[in-house]
Amino acid sequence: MATYLSSIILIGAPELFTFPERTARILVLAVFLTTCAIPAFSIYTLKLFSRISNLEITNKEERPLPFSFIFIWYGVSSFLFVYRLELGPPLSAILIAVTILIGILLIISRWFKISIHATAIWSAVGIIMALMMAGATTLLGVLVSSILLAGLTTTSRLYLGYHNPKEVWYGGLLGFSFSFAAVYLFG
Repeated sequence: MATYLSSIILIGAPELFTFPERTARILVLAVFLTTCAIPAFSIYTLKLFSRISNLEITNKEERPLPFSFIFIWYGVSSFLFVYRLELGPPLSAILIAVTILIGILLIISRWFKISIHATAIWSAVGIIMALMMAGATTLLGVLVSSILLAGLTTTSRLYLGYHNPKEVWYGGLLGFSFSFAAVYLFG
């Protein structure tokens, strides 16, 4: 989601970046590496060493270890991007909010199998809506598309039987409300 949001902001609201477009493209690549590629490799490694039974991490008891790795990677990324590169309020708020949200999911997942997919996609919707309310009006098409994708994602989780409605609803509500509030208030 961090890569998706960084790309959307670069294309749809470049005024939110406080540095040249070429540097922003490098930043999106760095976000991809640190918040997608490396965490995905970590999860694959856990599967390779039989620490998790499948890459979808459907077993609630197996979730803490990979989520801990993801939380650490996001935490390191947020520190590097926010405090070393001084991204500016909107992007800093997004990275910090997503990192905190992963920490919250790590805690919740110990007791309840919440839908991470629903949390992530509705988090993106909340972030885009908060950015629009803050003045990035060029994101209306992205917002509508994101809502449609969020609906498809959450429906697919139900259809495939990975989650029940309560797990999807709680995930969506948590993702949207937390991310919207964080970016709207601190972005």
